[in-house]
Amino acid sequence: MKKHIILLLLFTASALGQTPKTGELTAEGNASMKVMPDVVTLTVSVSKQNESEKTALKELNEEVTKLEGFFTKVGIPTKSIKIASYDIDDDYRDDKDKKLYQAHNSLTIEFKLDTRVLDAFYGELQAGNYKDVSVDYETSLSGELQKKVQAELMDKAIADAKQKADAIAKSLGVKITGISHVSKYGRNGVVMVDEVKYMRLEAASMKMDAPRPPTVFAKYEMQEKEEEEQITIIYEISK
Repeated sequence: MKKHIILLLLFTASALGQTPKTGELTAEGNASMKVMPDVVTLTVSVSKQNESEKTALKELNEEVTKLEGFFTKVGIPTKSIKIASYDIDDDYRDDKDKKLYQAHNSLTIEFKLDTRVLDAFYGELQAGNYKDVSVDYETSLSGELQKKVQAELMDKAIADAKQKADAIAKSLGVKITGISHVSKYGRNGVVMVDEVKYMRLEAASMKMDAPRPPTVFAKYEMQEKEEEEQITIIYEISK
């Protein structure tokens, strides 16, 4: 009886010794690339101040109407112009601490990025008789371009994680046998734009009667956006 027990214990120990020891190895893959944005958003703001609320609103509406004529002249369709804000501040103070009413209106325009169009747009604003008007622009990626870039970055991030895992496994003297878990964390440098069709404005449509002063858009390219992607992969390993 004792012999049988000893033999059973030896058999169990031998069987356990043949079972490969398994574990996990975690590797993080990273990828980044610079991308030229393909969409621009212009924010056109108009502000008027006056002691009379009625006069401030009247002057605001007159300036906006003048801008609408400019938009039509340069070929921007009305449907592409959106109201970002419209308000009046009844507690505005000037440099002399004088109380005034400030009427404010902001409009946004989105279209395919073209520096020639921006040059023509800003040039006309500089040459035209527009008062209390400011224009800011922001570039971004269209939904179509964003998806293409993310797919490329994901492939590169996975390859980076695999390369790191192989190097670690080699140093530890273990083998990668599979993948137990994958998690993705995007770290994009820009906000993804909705998948919509943006109009393409032609610079030729912005010909003006009077010569326009040159702008920086006539000489320089737009700054690229940096896109990043990160992925964490947990690999199964064994001796």
